[in-house]
Amino acid sequence: MSLGYLLASLPMLAPERAPQITVDAFVSACESALSQKDAAAVELLVRGSDDASTHPYVKQWRDLEAAITTAVGQRRLAKRGGVGGTFVAPETAACPVWLIRAVGTAFESAPDPLAREEALMRVYWSAADELGGFDPVSKGQIFAYAVRLRLATAKAARDAQTGAARLEAALPTQTL
Repeated sequence: MSLGYLLASLPMLAPERAPQITVDAFVSACESALSQKDAAAVELLVRGSDDASTHPYVKQWRDLEAAITTAVGQRRLAKRGGVGGTFVAPETAACPVWLIRAVGTAFESAPDPLAREEALMRVYWSAADELGGFDPVSKGQIFAYAVRLRLATAKAARDAQTGAARLEAALPTQTL
């Protein structure tokens, strides 16, 4: 299968919809259209990256994901009054200014934690698009699709009952 055919056959992904393709089906399709090294990278990206991978796209995504996580952590710390109550930009070359601003906007514009998480997911989504590059028929687009599929699959797996159970487990129990 050619790369162009693979890209054309993939269903559109959107942050607000459950994916129309399973992770296993996507990985299987990539195995027939990509080299073994690239197919392994796709699997790492769609299932969660591996720190030991030397694949260029996996390394780029891992660095960008770490930069986003750092920016989010610093925003949360600043919101709670840490670091003198001010936001300190992450000191990494992998964290472009647009990303720092996008994380800031997510925190400033989202009134509640759920809305903030939705806004932050869109930051990750945009970062994946950025790393996909400009060529619509490139391996970069496949790698970006893998990241977006992971994000969409994780979002679709969330539900109120599981969230409530996790919250209950995280809250300290009070005895009177």
